[in-house]
Amino acid sequence: MRSRSTPKVLLFPAAICLTLACAATPESTAWTSPQPGSAPAGSPVALHGQLRVATTSVAGGTGAGGADLEIDAGNPGGDQGIDGGDEAMDGGFTSIDGGITGIDGGRPGIDGGKSGADAATQSVLSQIVDQHGVPVQLKGVSSHWLAWETKRFAESKKALQFMRDHWKLSVIRASMGTDASGGYLSSPVAMKSQVESIIQNAIMLGVYVLVDWHTEQAVNQQDASVAFFTEMAKKYGAYPNVIWEPYNEPKGYAWSQIKPYHQAVVDAIRSVDPDNLIVLGTPNWSQRVDQAAVDPVVGTNLLYTLHWYSCTHGSSFRAYADAAIAMGAALFVTEYGATFSDGGVPSSHDYVCEDESNLWYAWMAKNNVSGVAWKLDQCADSSCILGATAGVDGPWTDDRLSTDVGGELYTGALGGGVSGTAIKGGHGLFIVNWLRQ
Repeated sequence: MRSRSTPKVLLFPAAICLTLACAATPESTAWTSPQPGSAPAGSPVALHGQLRVATTSVAGGTGAGGADLEIDAGNPGGDQGIDGGDEAMDGGFTSIDGGITGIDGGRPGIDGGKSGADAATQSVLSQIVDQHGVPVQLKGVSSHWLAWETKRFAESKKALQFMRDHWKLSVIRASMGTDASGGYLSSPVAMKSQVESIIQNAIMLGVYVLVDWHTEQAVNQQDASVAFFTEMAKKYGAYPNVIWEPYNEPKGYAWSQIKPYHQAVVDAIRSVDPDNLIVLGTPNWSQRVDQAAVDPVVGTNLLYTLHWYSCTHGSSFRAYADAAIAMGAALFVTEYGATFSDGGVPSSHDYVCEDESNLWYAWMAKNNVSGVAWKLDQCADSSCILGATAGVDGPWTDDRLSTDVGGELYTGALGGGVSGTAIKGGHGLFIVNWLRQ
């Protein structure tokens, strides 16, 4: 957000990619435009295929527990993916500070819905499901602003394969700054080259990829954004890997100003790509998802962006998200950190808030919300995932990650309903441990 320069055991619905079971990939980095549907065996895209947003009825309020019936799949396959949903959901548990919370999806009840007293407690949950209709929680990391990377970490195919196979990463985010120094609006050829390198690597390795128009001012960049996403959709919209993110963090604009921009970009993408997910930025640095949910953008397979930084954003911010979910909005955390919202800038804010992060993780698991951590870079900020000895191509073993192990306690006050303590250091190892759960 702005100038953003080992969790408790968590189990989530739907397996993603699976250590070394993913097929080996040739060393060549040449782009050969593979056929859609040819993802390497065992990779996230091979396992889950085309993602979509489905709305399910939920007995007793929002959350993964108690999912009953898919009522708006938006999929020609109809109910084919309903059976087997319990395989990914039943028996899941989330542990926070020793507490166990059951996340038991149960068998879908194809019974025509609730009636009588049960109807009063029935609501809906909009979430990502895969080609089989099974809920999926994507987990991954974001690049730094691509123009500001210290090294080309996010563009490394070898490193992406390592993260897929050893971190269980299923999604990577290409954060293309637009109006920032060296960004797309001033250096379109260079930025497009970096973004396409990440997209192509993700397609070849069977990983999902977020294409992020990384700015606070997209409402003033609509023509350039429409042209960019139209071009990218023509090139890559046939691949189920690609997820479009047209607006990182709106700042200083009301939803009434943001929505027309989104509608224009959504319409442009959908003129070429009818079904890949699109994640839409929301007011106040993508925190007020509730405001967007009141007046949603028209379209299919749309989600709304939620960003959190656990040393700054606590229970009061989850309340906004709960309100949006209750109104039927599907959410995606396209950026988060176990840090302060400035990214953990030294020396006053280079701390990690594991306790509050675990509360966010549990909330994301309950509501099947995917998440992408900021940022895959090497620096002194506590949000930099890589340590000083990490090479561009990996392997990024645990000793190459930033860490807060042994760090001193933060003595300042934590606002925003933040719980627990903050520890000096980097969040890299903590983030990767979450990815691997």
